Amino acid sequence: MIEHVVVAKAGERSALQLIHNGGGAAYIANFNLEEGVVSSTSGANLVSAAVTDLGSGWYECKAVVLVAANVTNNVQARMSPAGALPYTGDGTSGMYVRSIVLRKQGLTANLFPSSDPINAAFTEQNVTVSSTTSPNEPSLASLLPLVKQLDVTVNGRMTASKLVEQSGSGFPSVWQPRNVTNGNTVEIKVIAKKAERFRLNLFSNAGAIYDCTFNLDLGTASGAGATIAALGNGWYECTVNVTAIATSGMNPQHRIYPASGGHPYVGGGVSGLYVQRSSFRINGGANVNLSSEDLSTSSWTKSVGATVTPNAALYLGLLSDPTNLGGDPYDDGSAALVGKKWTALGSSITIGAYYAPLLAGQTGMILTNLGVSGSALGLSTTGYPSYGMSNRIVDIPADTELVTLEPGPNAFGAQETPLGAFGDTTYATHYGSLWAACVAIRAQAPNTKIVMIGTYSGGPGHATHRVGRVNGQGNTMDQFFEAERYMAHALGIPFIDISQSGMGYITSTLYMSDELHPNAAGSLRHATYAAECLRQMARRDLLGA
Repeated sequence: MIEHVVVAKAGERSALQLIHNGGGAAYIANFNLEEGVVSSTSGANLVSAAVTDLGSGWYECKAVVLVAANVTNNVQARMSPAGALPYTGDGTSGMYVRSIVLRKQGLTANLFPSSDPINAAFTEQNVTVSSTTSPNEPSLASLLPLVKQLDVTVNGRMTASKLVEQSGSGFPSVWQPRNVTNGNTVEIKVIAKKAERFRLNLFSNAGAIYDCTFNLDLGTASGAGATIAALGNGWYECTVNVTAIATSGMNPQHRIYPASGGHPYVGGGVSGLYVQRSSFRINGGANVNLSSEDLSTSSWTKSVGATVTPNAALYLGLLSDPTNLGGDPYDDGSAALVGKKWTALGSSITIGAYYAPLLAGQTGMILTNLGVSGSALGLSTTGYPSYGMSNRIVDIPADTELVTLEPGPNAFGAQETPLGAFGDTTYATHYGSLWAACVAIRAQAPNTKIVMIGTYSGGPGHATHRVGRVNGQGNTMDQFFEAERYMAHALGIPFIDISQSGMGYITSTLYMSDELHPNAAGSLRHATYAAECLRQMARRDLLGA
């Protein structure tokens, strides 16, 4: 079983087609990116096709295919105005594509060399692909000062070095000389992230011999003794464990590799990759590398033409092992979150591309996102459908370790669920919905921990979802805030009060794109605050077994 997955957004063109015409894996799946639906399917090998709304007009389009025979053919992603192919193009119209992935079902490794549509590994037929940003999406560059400030305040780890290749043909590498004795066990551990180059090679041909290559795009490792672990935000911990076969000096090299092949290659003088830290340990002892967190110093030898730029990238990875990763010498709670199976219930603020993917990246948790745009937990007294959020509880995986419940602003502002009072136990009121949902979550996943994420107010320009307004049931938004805090306290559920992060009525122009939904800065603030709250809970053993 394979999955062909494309994350895309409509531009002037809105019909996306995923297709393979080989006899052993024939399928066609058509998607409408305006409506967010599967418009049609065909093919003997197609098992299913599905669309997931990622928010802000972005959709994950997936075709699941049973491969019945060995085939060699082109797996294609096509576009058209309304599903009809071929068509006459105008040379300027198109759509936006974030990623293209082909993977075996149940695995994450991409069978394509890259997920980036602009990568040279993809063949372009009757189309041009350019790097751009879709309309109404803020530039990350404008957020850099804010990101730096938040990183210093919350994480205390500012920067990483950039290893830069030579201009012209060469062998771009950085190393410190080491001596080993025959039989020594050696561990090399490097924290790295892709830049223009995404392949890091760790190499030695004397003493402790190894030749390991790490793909910082796909998160894969090759070579005897090599392992790789995701730390979040694109950072990976790349490790080599070997035994010395001779008493000898050695040069443990950090090599930049091109997209394919190895050394030598022709570099452009500007491309490279990031390294936050590199350690070298013999027989489990202390790290013997000097300037482990700054490879630009004179302690590190650079090959001819290669350079290292200090303070070139933010390190926002995890402290899963603070001693090894150079963090604080105490457990800050991060280790308990890495790999934790997390299910998110909530409104558009949860299902959209706002805090949830950033929180997963900052903590290393594995996210199942069951948010529903426009939803609330309970009864709707308006034109909005009832129970949109609570209906997803049955989809929570039984082995989920953490469920976050973001009741959201719709119960007050859009669906106008009756407020009710403490003691209510059904979805007919807001108080009752919170009770009923928590009981249902525990029944669905008995060993899970529940954390409630409190609602914040929209800005003064929002018509309905804000403080200072009385809804059709005669209630105010602060009454709904109080219900969430009260029920969490009464049920013994940890509570994350996002309004205390600085997001709310008077900061809506700073952190919201439409006086309610977070903009990029708001998404980062929401995720960073929630991540630290979860770390505090972990330190207090509130999220353990």
